Amino acid sequence: MAAGAMAGHFAPDGRRDLAVYEGRWHRRRMPRRQRAAVYVIVGALWISGCAWLGLDQFAAHRGPFGSTPHPLQPPLLLMHGVTAIASMYLFGWISVRHVRRWWAGKQRRSSGGTLASIFAVLTVTGFALFFVTSDAWQRYAAGVHDVLGVGVTLFAIQHWFFARRSLQKGSR
Repeated sequence: MAAGAMAGHFAPDGRRDLAVYEGRWHRRRMPRRQRAAVYVIVGALWISGCAWLGLDQFAAHRGPFGSTPHPLQPPLLLMHGVTAIASMYLFGWISVRHVRRWWAGKQRRSSGGTLASIFAVLTVTGFALFFVTSDAWQRYAAGVHDVLGVGVTLFAIQHWFFARRSLQKGSR
């Protein structure tokens, strides 16, 4: 087996959460607390973004001076921004620990690569929404950010589903 490749077998005691990587046994799953942090941060990021988008699209009021945003939009946007910063740390950590470790095994590269690309585009468009002043570029970045932000869960679930399916195949 090539250096860095992952073996397709499990620990001698039958535990499915361990696998061989570079000649040593490693946990397949991240520890429970880290997994919980991932779920909380990513969940808060997605929910705050979707809630803000829903309010922006469907709850704006027409006032005497034009459209008035819903009162919950500013705190939701603040929450989204703070969790986005936390998610940058999180995705950097996942890139180093998760992607680097399992990329050599040549499993789920297309789904993982797609997911990482979507996160990269969401990061760039998020920064563009904050820093770019051109109205045309703001609209373009907002459209891309909105569509990918809502749809990213489909790619994440698909990537997770294929990981579960490959674990089940390996245990047979």
